[in-house]
This record gives sequence, structure tokens and C-alpha cells, in this order.
Amino acid sequence: MLLLRHRVPSAWQSLLMLGVLLAGLLAVTAPPAQAATAEDVSVTFRVQATTEGETLLLSGNAPQLGSWDPAKAVPLGTTASSYPHWTTSVRLPVGLTVQYKYLKRSPTGVVTWESIPNRTLTVSRNEPANDDRWNVAPVTAAFRVTATTTWGQNLYVSGNVADLGAWDPAKALPLTTGSGTYPLWDGTHQLPPHTTVEYKYLKKNPDGTITWENGDNRTVFTTSSGTVTLNDVWR
Repeated sequence: MLLLRHRVPSAWQSLLMLGVLLAGLLAVTAPPAQAATAEDVSVTFRVQATTEGETLLLSGNAPQLGSWDPAKAVPLGTTASSYPHWTTSVRLPVGLTVQYKYLKRSPTGVVTWESIPNRTLTVSRNEPANDDRWNVAPVTAAFRVTATTTWGQNLYVSGNVADLGAWDPAKALPLTTGSGTYPLWDGTHQLPPHTTVEYKYLKKNPDGTITWENGDNRTVFTTSSGTVTLNDVWR
């Protein structure tokens, strides 16, 4: 009679089988990996606007701004001492470019939008509070400056208006350069129209120290609309 014999698995085969079982359990029970999220920063929106009993609101093309839906617009606030300046803060992802506008809502619910083209803002980590004016389009300022730097240094511009950081180096606006354009640095930022703006360039060193350029403050008087191009040389 033929006898059938069961083969006993060796120790290494047993360990292999155990490993396969554990891997299967981990695959079932392990939580799904979460995608990395963009860094959010608090962006302050400030606008000068007179009202007659209306509420002032902010809306734009981002979900955080209500996606152009007046019912989801972000309200701004003011006080007796700060009126007619209204402010609000919204958390937005760094690097996001948003379009936005202000609107007024009357006590009866009537909504009035600004009639100017959409405003534009690119979110950065050191974004200063803007200085908008109701229904007044900002002027685009193209800063272009020739400046040599050492390794790790970066160039910024600051000035006497909130749009340029109000002389606070931590809120200065960055300029950029490249291998094909260095030592020319440039950047486009918005300024209030019909305003005398003082500004200066500064270098931020790798250790966090600041070097301002020499000489008096530079000055530009902004036009009513359009773009102002500033061609400068570091002093």
C-alpha cells in the first residue's frame, strides 16, 4: 500500500509565510497616506471706503473668498477711530494668485460691486497689508534695479506705503533675478494711484541682517492708472 507523507515546512519557510501574513494585515489596516498641503498664511485686506449704513465685504475667485458668491463674501470691519478704513484677514496658500473685489451690501440686501477690473494678489509669506481704495484701481509698479550680491543675499524693496511694507524689512517685497539677467533684479507690485511714494532697496543677508542702500529715499509719483517702470542702480 502506498503511504502519503506530509512534508513539514522548514523554519525559513515558516518565517516567510509569517512575513507575508503580516504584510497583508498592514496593507489592510494602515491608514492611507495624506497628500502634503500648501502652507497657509494670514493675508490682511485693507480698503478705504465711505458707507451709508452698508456692510463692506470681500469676494474673489478662491473658495476662501466666497468664489464670487455675495452670500459667501468675507465681511470687513471698522471702528469709530479707524473709519473709513476697513480690514479683514483671510488664510490663503502661499504662492496662490487670487482675483478679488470689494462690495457693499445695504440694510435691505442690495449688493453693489466695485466697477473697476478685478484686483490681483499673489500670496507670499511676508505679504504686507494692502492699501486699497474703494472703486479705485491700483497702479502697477515695475521695479528694475541693477545690484550685485554675494552668495545667499537677496534683494528687496520697501517704502513709506503699506503696499511696500511701510519701511518694515520683514514686510519688504522681494525682487528676483536669474542666471540670464543677473545683476538685474525686478519685481512687479501694486501702488496706490495719485500718490507720492518713497522707497529704497535693501539686501537681506543669509544670517538675517539687513543692508540698506545709501543716499536719500527714492521718490515716484504714481499715475492714475497703468504701469510705472522704475529703472534704478543700487547705491
